[in-house]
Amino acid sequence: MKKYFYFLNRRNIGEGFKESVHSKFFVDKSMLIELMNQKIGTKEKWICVSRPRRFGKTMALEMLAAYYTKGITTDALFDALDIKKNSSFSYYQHLNSHNVIYINFNDFFENVSVSEGIAAISERLIKDLRQAYPELIDEEKDLVLCLDMIQQICGERFIFLIDEWDCVFRFRREKVKEQTEFLSFLKVLFKDKPYVELVYMTGILPIKKYSTGSALNMFREYTMLEPKRFAPYFGFSKSEITQLLVTSDTNISLEELGAWYDGYTMPGYEAVYNPRSVVEALEENCCRDYWNKTGGFSELEEYITMNFDGLGECVTQLVAGEKIPVNVVGFSNDLDSFRDRDEVLTALIHLGYLSYENGCVYIPNKEISEEFANTIKKLSWGVVSKLLNQSKNLLQAVLDKKAEEVAYGLECVHDGMQEFKEYNNEHTLKCVIHLAFYAAADNYKLNFEVMAGKGYADCVFLPKKKGLPGIVMELKYNRSAQEAIQQINAKGYTAVFEENVSCILLVGINYDKKTKMHQCVIEEVNKE
Repeated sequence: MKKYFYFLNRRNIGEGFKESVHSKFFVDKSMLIELMNQKIGTKEKWICVSRPRRFGKTMALEMLAAYYTKGITTDALFDALDIKKNSSFSYYQHLNSHNVIYINFNDFFENVSVSEGIAAISERLIKDLRQAYPELIDEEKDLVLCLDMIQQICGERFIFLIDEWDCVFRFRREKVKEQTEFLSFLKVLFKDKPYVELVYMTGILPIKKYSTGSALNMFREYTMLEPKRFAPYFGFSKSEITQLLVTSDTNISLEELGAWYDGYTMPGYEAVYNPRSVVEALEENCCRDYWNKTGGFSELEEYITMNFDGLGECVTQLVAGEKIPVNVVGFSNDLDSFRDRDEVLTALIHLGYLSYENGCVYIPNKEISEEFANTIKKLSWGVVSKLLNQSKNLLQAVLDKKAEEVAYGLECVHDGMQEFKEYNNEHTLKCVIHLAFYAAADNYKLNFEVMAGKGYADCVFLPKKKGLPGIVMELKYNRSAQEAIQQINAKGYTAVFEENVSCILLVGINYDKKTKMHQCVIEEVNKE
C-alpha cells in the first residue's frame, strides 16, 4: 500500500519551514523535535501549547510538519540545526516517517458556525483518506470511523498538528453551546483513540474549563503561567538575541531591544523577548510598537474598560510601573465569563499584555506600555489620558528648569488621580512621578532606587541620546525640596552618569501633607 500524508491547508508541506530556515533572522528552535519525539505513542502524546500571538507558534508547527511528514524529504533543511548536530537515534527514526494531519482551525471556523466548520473538516479529510485508501473508504463514513478502520486494518496511525485550536473561543464568544459542541468534537476525535500517535495543538488560550473540569483533560498544557519544558522554544532568549545582533547589520543595541521587547517571564527559565517584534525591529533598523499591527487596540480597550471594582486603579498603577498582586487560579480560559478583575488580568497574561512573576503582574516592556498608553489616549480615559498627553510638557519644564511649572504639573496629577489621592509614603509619590514623566521614556531610561555614589537615588533619568542632560530626582515626604537637593550632593548621586554626560539637572521634590502642596527645586551641575 502506498504511503501518504494528509495536509488540509493544501500548501506544499515543508515550504513554510524552508522559508523560515532561509530567513535572515532565523533562530534555531529545532530541539523541540527531540522533546516531541519522546512523547510519540506515550500517555503524554496530547500536548497543548498556548502563547500570545507572534510568539513563534506557527513556525514550530511548520517545523514539526516538515520533519514528521512521510512522502517528502526534508533532511537537508536540518543540516545546520541543533537537532541534527546532536542527532540521536530518534532523529532518523521519526524523520519523514509519519502520517501527518495539519489543520489551521482559523480556515474552518472564522466565518461559519461550529457545526459547519466541523462538517467542512470532516468532508475534506474523508476525501483525502478515500483517495489514499479507496479499498477501505468507498462511501461517506464518519471521520472517526474512517481513521479507526485505517488503523485496525492497515496499522496506520497519525500525528495531528493543530494551529489556532482556540479560535472558536475567540470567534464564538458567549456562544456556550457552540463551544461545547467544538470541545466534544475534539474529545471524540482524539481521546483514547488508537490511531493517534501524537496531538500537538497551539493557540493563545489554554483549554476551556467548566465547573466539572476540562472536556479535554487528557491534554498536558504548557502556558505562559506554566511553560515547563517548553519554555525555551517560544520567544527569544537574551543569548539568542545577542547572536542575532552579531549577524545583523543594525545599530540597535541589546539594551534597546531589551527595553522594548523583553520582560516575559517564564518560571524556571529566563525572561524572553517577543520574537516577531524583534525581527521587525531588526529588519526596519528601528525599535517601535509593532504589536498594534495585529489588532491590539480594540482587544486591549475591551478588557481594561470592563466594569470590575479596582480594575481601573490596577491599570493606572500598571502604567505607572507598579507590580500588582493577582490570583490567577480562577480563570476559566475563555474571554466571555469574567467574574472579577483578577480574571481580566490573568487573561491579559495569556494574551501577552502582562507578565507574571511571584504572584504579581506588570507591563513587561516599552512596546506593551505603548499599547496601554495609546489605548488609554484613544479612550480619552479621564485624567490618565490627559496626563499621558501632557507628559512631554512636564519633562520640558524640567529641562527648562521651570521649578514652579513642574510643581504645578505634579499638583494637577495628584489632584486628578483618585488612585493616589492620599500619599502614604514616598512609594506612592514615585508612582505619580512615573506617570507624570511617562513621555521621558522616549529619550531617557528611567530607573528607580538606583545605587549611586554613597547611597540610592530615588529616580535617575539616563539619556539615550548624546547632548541630553542627565537628571537625578530625589523625592521627599513632609520634608523640603531643598533638603532633597542637599542629599543628592552629599551622597554624590551624580556619579551614576558616564563621562559623556556633561550636564546634570538635580531635581528635588517634596510633598507637604499638611498643605497638600508640592515643592520643586532644580539646579544645574556641569562636569568639568
